[in-house]
Amino acid sequence: MDPAVNPYFAEAEIEHFLAVDSVGESVGRISTTIDPAYVERFGKTGFFGWFECVNDPEVASALLRTAETWVAERGMERAAGPYSYCATQEFGLLVEGYDDQPAVFQPHNPPYYRQLLEDAGYGPDFRTNTFSWVAGRDAGMMEPLVRRGEELCDRLGLTVRDLDQERWDSEVDLVQGLLAASFAENHDMVPISKPVLRFQLGELRELIDPRLTRIVEHEGRAVAFVMLAADGNELLKVAGGTVTEEFAARYEELKANIRGTVVLMMGARPEFEGQGVGRVLVGEIAKVVLGRVGSYRDMHTTWIHEHNWQSRAYLAHTKTGPARTYAVYGKDLAP
Repeated sequence: MDPAVNPYFAEAEIEHFLAVDSVGESVGRISTTIDPAYVERFGKTGFFGWFECVNDPEVASALLRTAETWVAERGMERAAGPYSYCATQEFGLLVEGYDDQPAVFQPHNPPYYRQLLEDAGYGPDFRTNTFSWVAGRDAGMMEPLVRRGEELCDRLGLTVRDLDQERWDSEVDLVQGLLAASFAENHDMVPISKPVLRFQLGELRELIDPRLTRIVEHEGRAVAFVMLAADGNELLKVAGGTVTEEFAARYEELKANIRGTVVLMMGARPEFEGQGVGRVLVGEIAKVVLGRVGSYRDMHTTWIHEHNWQSRAYLAHTKTGPARTYAVYGKDLAP
């Protein structure tokens, strides 16, 4: 949230607000974002995000009205969210799957948040899903996926390698280029810039095991990738919200034994879509559940847009239904 640190503040207009009660206690918060690149591509929509609120429609309404006024004063005709701050960071309101422990980058909120937004005049714009596969329960379906991916590598003349930590910046830029090419026509998302991706992945570097990023190459050229991170929520659960000396002393041991992984992003160059490279990526992911990558055994995804046919086509090979469902809510603003 620090403009001096986060380069996204140089690309978008952002503000933060707190709701404070009569005795000075904070009872809610909200952020606002206007992303010029998004507005140019998709229309005059401003975002709200980082939304947290007590179960009080009056407080929620005050926060949302403040956000609506802020974006409307800057020429926006619609408000949508939660986006914290945009579609390449955490977004969406959890609407199904409240009882499951969220993996890192899977937002979590109480069920009443949905009613607070609906009472304020918001309706769902679109939904996203997360998926999960765990060792034991899902291992049986993974072996054929790995085998199929390896067969396709041989047939298509593809090779797969790890992320090279020694060339971190150039590897991140490579991922950014592949991501931009893959999602050029994606709904509700503009390409993430190199500075912002470098910042976001730099913040996550502790959780990015190079073995969990798989870069697919054809004749020496990178054509597809999938990037996973270790599930940092396993560490947060052990810490119980407080970084004690005991926790700090055990940190490296705990990190080395994280079971879960999270698919941060995946994609392929458009000219390779439909040739089987998606199955190669799925096969690489499936190796995690089979215990072939360090201590990792479980796999979760971040949010898969209901219109993201590329990723849903990849995931269809696993024949698994969604674990959690999120919605982005929107509202037209009065002229």
